[in-house]
Amino acid sequence: MISLRDLTTAERAALAGGGATVLAALVVLVAASDFDLTAIRTLRSVHISGDGSVVETLYNPAALIGLTLIGLALISAVALSFAGLMRLLSMSLSRTNGAGENRDATAKVGHKLERELAKVLEHIRAHIATNESYAKSLANAQTRLAGLPESEQVRVIVSLLVAENERMRQDTSTLKSRLEDSYQQIKSLRASLSQAQESVLKDPLTGTGNRRQFDASMDKAIKDCEQKAAALSLVMCDIDHFKRVNDAFGHQVGDELIKMFARVIDGGVRESDTVIRYGGEEFAIILPMTDQNAARAIAERIRRQFESKRLTVRETNQKVGQLTASFGVAQYQPGDSIDTLVQRADAKLYEAKSSGRNRVVAFGQS
Repeated sequence: MISLRDLTTAERAALAGGGATVLAALVVLVAASDFDLTAIRTLRSVHISGDGSVVETLYNPAALIGLTLIGLALISAVALSFAGLMRLLSMSLSRTNGAGENRDATAKVGHKLERELAKVLEHIRAHIATNESYAKSLANAQTRLAGLPESEQVRVIVSLLVAENERMRQDTSTLKSRLEDSYQQIKSLRASLSQAQESVLKDPLTGTGNRRQFDASMDKAIKDCEQKAAALSLVMCDIDHFKRVNDAFGHQVGDELIKMFARVIDGGVRESDTVIRYGGEEFAIILPMTDQNAARAIAERIRRQFESKRLTVRETNQKVGQLTASFGVAQYQPGDSIDTLVQRADAKLYEAKSSGRNRVVAFGQS
């Protein structure tokens, strides 16, 4: 499962800083769409004094430098965020190699998200260019005004500022609309990407987690267990005599039997637990905040529930017969890896099978 732990420290900092800066910039640009920024672009505004003379407009170079630096910072932030997101997408695609349609869906959403981010970057660049053009127009006006009559200065100044401010207002309004559209597109694409990545972690037959989900969930469960000093148990289970049923009634009936078992398991656990199709007819149940005795009770409840089920072949009305399953239970011990915990639970599952099937055996129990 992709997480920020897969990035380097520098990449994490770049992604976080870039994302925060871009978000702040979008908020400021939207909020300031109707603000008159003339005050920070000039040292002194043009007006008529009491004796009728015109006070000269002085261009503020510090303001232009500041706006340019802000623009460059925005471009850099978007680029860094874009690079970090593309790295996450690349890692996600590489880890889902071989996932067929799910991988293709993730790739398509990733490409769309890439194009939308590029559009946002282009919008910001265009707005920065407009700001620079506006500042140059004001500077040019200052030079031209020096040679004009006083009455003519007033007319030129008013016309210039009205035209330039209107152009800036329209440009900012357009940028606001485009950024809002891009925001909605990115929001939708992020949801689609999340769904595509989630589907890669699901078993297509049962809808439970698959082996990729197992590794990620176990890793998180072990870390939580160690940090909180809480119990963690693992149950490994599979259907008894599944091959016999599969050979006698066919793969379609075998698939229905697996789906039935998955439903029974899912109905017997809590929302905080994780059900995994570990392989074939074998399932794993991750039980955080659960000691071995409680895990054994959960497994026993599932065993009895499955034992009560009956499966009939619809086409022939044949009875499949009694359905049973065997369970092995182990509790996490300090220093355990995922593999060692699985091995202990698997050993107990094998013991349950070899001692007659249709039973629950916990580690430490003879």
